[in-house]
Amino acid sequence: SGLEPFLLWTFGLSLIIGYYSVFNVVPALHSPLMAVTNAISGMTAVGGFSLIGGGIIPYSTAQTLGALATTLSIINVVGGFLVTAKMLDMFRRADDPEEYPMMDLIPVCIALFGYAVSGILGTSALSPTLALLSGLCCIGGIAGLSTQSTARLGNTLGQAGVFLGLAVSLIRVDLPLIQLLQVFIYLIIGGSVGFAIANRVSPTELPQTVAAFHSLVGIAASLTAIGEFARIVHYAQDMTTSTAISLFLATWIGGITATGSMIAFGKLNGNISSAPLALKYRDPINITMAATSIGALLLFLIAKSMQFYALGFIALFFAAILSATLGLHVTASIGGGDVPVVITVLNSYSGWALCAEGFMLDSALLTIVGALIGSSGAILTHIMCVAMNRDIVHVILGGYGSVAKSPSAMSLEHGEHTEIDLDAAATMLKEAFSVVIVPGYGL
Repeated sequence: SGLEPFLLWTFGLSLIIGYYSVFNVVPALHSPLMAVTNAISGMTAVGGFSLIGGGIIPYSTAQTLGALATTLSIINVVGGFLVTAKMLDMFRRADDPEEYPMMDLIPVCIALFGYAVSGILGTSALSPTLALLSGLCCIGGIAGLSTQSTARLGNTLGQAGVFLGLAVSLIRVDLPLIQLLQVFIYLIIGGSVGFAIANRVSPTELPQTVAAFHSLVGIAASLTAIGEFARIVHYAQDMTTSTAISLFLATWIGGITATGSMIAFGKLNGNISSAPLALKYRDPINITMAATSIGALLLFLIAKSMQFYALGFIALFFAAILSATLGLHVTASIGGGDVPVVITVLNSYSGWALCAEGFMLDSALLTIVGALIGSSGAILTHIMCVAMNRDIVHVILGGYGSVAKSPSAMSLEHGEHTEIDLDAAATMLKEAFSVVIVPGYGL
């Protein structure tokens, strides 16, 4: 009735690997690292696959939620890896040798061909092996983004890991041909949208694009969890306590990730003010919403034990709305200067949502990848807070403990600044003996 020991060991080992994979990452690669981990978190599509059903279109609520989760996840995967490549291209020099990253996918295709042959012969012995290989490629992808010399290889390894993981998972769910066609439609739609978004953004828009993609992962995780609960109720299946908790957490963390990422995108993109939201009772509001979420979890578990599933749906939807509101308020309470760090926090959240989905579906692959992203995102948050002289608790908890200031008070806190025109800047650069360029985390 509890979690499998193997999943717990896998979870713990992945936490350690995630810690050591990014602890020595160079500052210039912080944003590309966030982008590649965000792309890998699109493995939430695996949860969507498990809910696919119907014919050429879904028939039930659970199947529809699975279809939406799959499409949003694929947008994130394709767009995320292309955004990572764009970021790395900013470091590319004219005399760098030509690269052929698609050649690295040949071993993956060979592995999938061997897996297909083994399926035809009636053996599934390769399934755990290829799932482990997918996880190892994702580990290599994140670790590779720690240094300039291996960054491009890391992006390619991440792509190989996700491609292999999604392909193996799709084969393992053993869908009929008509439902496979349905999945391929979602893959084409999601891939096309992700490709279009990634190709139209300019270099200065890449960080906020990563934040926008984060929101898709959060939505996909929440949809998958709610859809899984609907499927369990529809087929009157038993649900263990560990599954119920994992399902609730995937919904709750996904909600925070979704709305928090939307606010982060709006602040970076200039759609909303970068000034922190200064509500008088900010901290009590956040504490109340967090405490109420715990209450919703208890109510959900009570409904599960009594098999009162209508109450369970109410508790789950209430938790989703509450977490979405909490994510919105916490992120809005952070000033624009801290938003790059907030994105790493949200990146970590997307990993924990994926990890909860792994426990929910008893998937070692999702547990590995989720714990890897969650722990690496947490370490990267710590690294960036130290580099930017920020209090990590202040950032994570939406400015907790600081005095909320009114916009009129904040408008008075301006130091002296010196403006310069283009010609004067060109003259200063021309006459300078040495020039030091200090890039911000937003670039």
